[in-house]
Amino acid sequence: MENFRLNSRVASPEREYLIQTFNDPAQHRIRSSIFSNGVLLDSVEEEFGANLPEPELLELVKNAHKERKEEVEHLLLKFKDAIQTDDLDQITSLGLAMLHKRMNPEAEALFRRAVSLNPDRHESLNRLGIVLMAQGKPQEAVEVFDRCVSLQPNFADYRNNLGEAFLAVGSCKRAMIEFEEAVNLNLYYGDAYFNKALTYILNAIRREDFKLFSEHSDKTIEMLDRAVVISPEYQEQSFAEGRLLFEQGDLDSAYHKLLGVRERLREKRSRELSDVYLRFLLSAERIDDRVLSRRIKQLKEALTKNPHYPDLHYELAVAYTLMGRFIHSKAIQEYQEALKINPNFERAKKSLKLAENEFRGFDVLVKVITKG
Repeated sequence: MENFRLNSRVASPEREYLIQTFNDPAQHRIRSSIFSNGVLLDSVEEEFGANLPEPELLELVKNAHKERKEEVEHLLLKFKDAIQTDDLDQITSLGLAMLHKRMNPEAEALFRRAVSLNPDRHESLNRLGIVLMAQGKPQEAVEVFDRCVSLQPNFADYRNNLGEAFLAVGSCKRAMIEFEEAVNLNLYYGDAYFNKALTYILNAIRREDFKLFSEHSDKTIEMLDRAVVISPEYQEQSFAEGRLLFEQGDLDSAYHKLLGVRERLREKRSRELSDVYLRFLLSAERIDDRVLSRRIKQLKEALTKNPHYPDLHYELAVAYTLMGRFIHSKAIQEYQEALKINPNFERAKKSLKLAENEFRGFDVLVKVITKG
């Protein structure tokens, strides 16, 4: 089987993106990836049949490549408009799309714009903190998350995020305070328990707080156990290796091994939610049934692994809603085509009018839902 490979470059004023698409004959998959400065930002895979004729396979590769290239071009075009607008919904949604695509400099610029327009909008502050952490700016993230928590002290996610920022700057005592608050607010918060385990280990290395050090041996294992009971997705090979390293007394290696587990899980979750860009393709009428069908399939596959993850159920519902809108618009087009051929087709006239009335309500529904 032929191995096809396509490359394209898309430039923005800030940096250049490389889009690369190829088929893997051994695994029967098409992989389309986005890179910047040699760093992989995002990758999507699609299966193809083992006996697929080469002309059809080439067409699939071309379509996947075209879709990824247009996605980057569209996001960058939207960025130029959004960075100058005062529409917080538009700024925030595009910022989320770029954050999930790991287009972090653009996402940071958008969230800073949102915060400048409304300094007390805690959602914007939280997202700005997340993108600062993603870019290795934890001290700035501490300040942003601290403002966020002061506005909404009872949001467990905000407490957990502030704790992670404190942990990243080496402040174990402050980090533990925030993780404790997070689990007090949400007793079933697997991520916060996992972060408590990391904090015990780092404090044992740095000896910042005596109380945390004195109880770290038992508490670390207890927190790891609680984390995997609540969030079994932590249970991977590196998790077992990290736990073993801790039990053997190799604290530094255990910390970095378990930190890697947390970051890989975060990337996995982000990939599962990376269809936020569909909300912008909708506005340009560029969604088609192929794009939507692929995303619905991806979300259903993700849900088989994470059936209790509410965001995935929500995103699948959004994708179905977008598919319904798309199909409804196609029905209207077909009624119109029928009337072009036969302007006196009364049933088509009546059906078109009913469909257009229904579509207006449907359109409002979709726009409200996709604003988030």
